[in-house]
Amino acid sequence: MFRLVALASAVICLILFVLFVFSPATYLNTYGVVGDAGGEFMVRRASPMFAGLALLLWRVRDAEASPLRDAICAAMIVIFGGIAVSGIIAYATGAAGGLILVAAAGEALVAGGFAVARRTSDRPH
Repeated sequence: MFRLVALASAVICLILFVLFVFSPATYLNTYGVVGDAGGEFMVRRASPMFAGLALLLWRVRDAEASPLRDAICAAMIVIFGGIAVSGIIAYATGAAGGLILVAAAGEALVAGGFAVARRTSDRPH
């Protein structure tokens, strides 16, 4: 389970990195947010974090159950769960359009995937 969630999340993070670097306005406009210079600046500044997460998740995809893998899962739950919550808040306050809820659902699924992977040892039964 961990391998699948880590690989899928690595791909998502890599796609976000590329989008954030090359087309931050597209990302902002997707959620009904006006892409001004400040917003685009912040999106581009966030892009290396997603590149780093993609690399981390790619490199640990085959990690055995361990305290380190558990810590990585916990961090991913906080990151993706937090992004999901912030999207819901953005929608609730009118800062973002309805598509942010689709993204929030996907982010919550990723966080949930890491929560499940954290509980499983990936051993054959």
